[in-house]
Amino acid sequence: MFDFSDSSSAAMARELLLELGYDPVMHHESRMHIHVEGGDLTSALEIAQAHGGQLVEQAHIAEEAVTSSAYALDAITIPAHVVNEDWIDAEGARNRDQDSVMTSEELLPDDGSYNHFSGDVHI
Repeated sequence: MFDFSDSSSAAMARELLLELGYDPVMHHESRMHIHVEGGDLTSALEIAQAHGGQLVEQAHIAEEAVTSSAYALDAITIPAHVVNEDWIDAEGARNRDQDSVMTSEELLPDDGSYNHFSGDVHI
């Protein structure tokens, strides 16, 4: 809950918070609380304080709810392309280092596009 010195500063803070996707709720002309679920708490506090708001009370939240809200571990999705149910044994045994071997031409720094400057000049 934030108290503002006047209704115009509270309205400006409310408009900006709404624009950024927060859910501010006005209780009186100069009193507002912000629902910060899945949003950036620091930004919401900074916006309210930048418009002259002073934090007057906070709702008590259980520690598990704070951790769950901050990290959202139950909402972590695993993309289907990462799950390898159809893994082919030959694919797992393949030497992937062969794909990264560069030829001597690829290692040359000057392919002739430097005009008259040598590509291997060191200072």
